[in-house]
Order: sequence, then C-alpha cells, then structure tokens
Amino acid sequence: MKIAIAGGITGGHLFPALTVAQALQARGHDVLYLGAQHGIEARVPLPVPHTLLEMGGLRSTNRTPWSVPLTIWRASRAARRILDEFGAELLFTTGGYASIPTAMAFLKRSRGLVLLEPDALPGKANRWLARRAVRICVNFEEAMSVFGAERTVRTGLPLRPEVYLPEVEQGRAREAFGLKPEKFTVLVVGGSQGAQALNEVVLNTVQYLPSGELQWLHLTGAAHFETVRATAERLGLNGNYHPRPFLQAREMGIAYRAADVVVGRGGAGSLTEFAIHGLPMIVIPYPHAAGGHQRYNCEALAKRGAAVVLEQEALSPKTLSEPLRTLRDCPEQRIRMQQAARAWAIPNATERIVQLLEEVGTCTRPQASA
Repeated sequence: MKIAIAGGITGGHLFPALTVAQALQARGHDVLYLGAQHGIEARVPLPVPHTLLEMGGLRSTNRTPWSVPLTIWRASRAARRILDEFGAELLFTTGGYASIPTAMAFLKRSRGLVLLEPDALPGKANRWLARRAVRICVNFEEAMSVFGAERTVRTGLPLRPEVYLPEVEQGRAREAFGLKPEKFTVLVVGGSQGAQALNEVVLNTVQYLPSGELQWLHLTGAAHFETVRATAERLGLNGNYHPRPFLQAREMGIAYRAADVVVGRGGAGSLTEFAIHGLPMIVIPYPHAAGGHQRYNCEALAKRGAAVVLEQEALSPKTLSEPLRTLRDCPEQRIRMQQAARAWAIPNATERIVQLLEEVGTCTRPQASA
C-alpha cells in the first residue's frame, strides 16, 4: 500500500509521523513524508523518502491576509502533483498547519484521510480536517469529546523506539552521565520553546537548596547552553549539577532511566515519554503555546494523579523545591504517580496506528471487478 504522511514544523508533530512511517516501511508499505522547508524536518535527518514544500507564508511571523491563502494554494498544487506521482492511497497526518496543504490536495483524489491528535485540546488544523477524516486517533481521552466517539479511537502517541530503554539499569544510566549512583536525581527537560525561563529558575533552585540535597541533569537547549554552563561554573554548582545542551534519542532514553523525577514542559510528546517511563513529573506549561494546549495536557495528567502542575508566572526556587523535596522524601507518593502515569500511557501506540491504517486501507482501496 502507498501511504503518504504529513505533519511537522515541531518535533511534537514530526517524530510521531516518522515513527509511524518507519513502522509502515518495515511491514512492506511504500511511504512518502511531506513536510515544510522551514520546519524542524529541514534540520534533522529524515529516514524515509520525503519532499519538503515551501510554506513560509504560513509562519506566524510572516502571515499576512494574502499570504495564507496564497501559500496554501501553491503548496496544495505542489502536493497534488507529488501525491499523484506517488500514487497515494492513504494520508496519515499528525496535525499542525503544515499538514493542511497536503491534506487538501489528497482529499481531491481520495477519502482515506486518517488524523492523529497528540494533545488533549485538538488544534485548529485537526479540528478543520476532522470533518473529512475516516478515522481519528487520539492520545488523550479528552480529545474524544471534541471529535465525537463515532470515528475516534484512543491509540496513544507513537514514540521513537530508541527513547524507551527499560532494559537499562538505573545505576548504569547514572554512570553514563557522571551522576552519583545513590543520589536522588532530577531530570530537567526544557523543550525548544520557553526554555530560558525554566533554565533560570532551575539554576536559582540549585543555589536555593542546601548543597548536595539533589543532583540534576539539566537539558538546557542548545541556544542557552553556553550561558547556563558559564553561570554554573561561576557559581560553583558543578558538583551535583550537570547541564547538557540536548540529547539524541538513545541518550534521552538513558537519561529517563537515570531520573527519579522529571521537570518539564507540557508538550504531548514530552509528557508521553515521561509517562511511559513511569516518571513522577512536575510540569510547567509553556504559557504562550498555541491555544493554551500545554496547560490542557498538563491538567489532564494532574487529574489522573500523574503530575504536579506549576504555572510559570508563580515559578520560583521555593515553589519548585517544595514538590521536589516532597517527592524525594515520600516514596509512596512517587509510586502512586508512577502507577498513574503508566496506567495512562500506551506503549504500543505505533502498532495500534499501523494496524488501523492497514484496516482503513483495506476498506477504502477500490476492489477489482470480477
């Protein structure tokens, strides 16, 4: 079967798309990924056949009343030609505005559109495309109330297999980062957006707490690493504080195994990775995320007992150190949060979506006449 895949700009849309694409390839299907020339997909290796379309006029910094319709029209025309040449029978999209031109082009040739909604509050693109989709996959149960239950199924969110390494022992994982094997370990995952505010409060919290109470593995983001590293050296924090700019997928999986608790943002991909590892999480939703979707994601997991939510406006060394100390000193609470996180996560999300796509393809493929 020939399956086109769309969705990108951010890692939260791109990586699930690529994970499903590789799984489909492994099962013998032909895949083609379509993304945007200005997205993260243009800056990372893409392991599947791909084409990147010009969609600069859709960027929030470039949008004008005329640029949006013109860009969609041009990108849709280009996508239609590419999809026709490929012979796409299905389109699987992970949402975001980069998926709209490809979906519009595909729907002119076929009805086999399948959506994946990563967030608890569906984005505008998926809300608009849902009317034409034959099936809708969701990560959060909360999204089902927006789409309705008839065509919607909870599959979970596909994660890169390299990120999930349950076979790695905690001691070995800590050794890989130069961490002390016996000390309570906090992993900080800032994310690509809004990391500076989180970086600042983490550095202040390391100073605020008595030396040696906790050890930290802090992913600062590449743009902020040199500033954070220089500040940590100037303040003499390097004994129990270990900053890194970013980690590749397998390194990220090892970092999760090293941690006792994680502090991070509220993107769907990050939260799903935290949950599948059973990590108690302290989450700070990025206040400027589109539609406030990070807050909805965080609140959904807090409601299940898997997360503590802190608002960025109230973030301080005191407000961050209090839940960290509580989780360190209360193993029973950590266990309850671990159980709640794992109960929500769906480890075989990729397999569920691949099976659904194969079923949809069988139903929508034209049958040969007798």
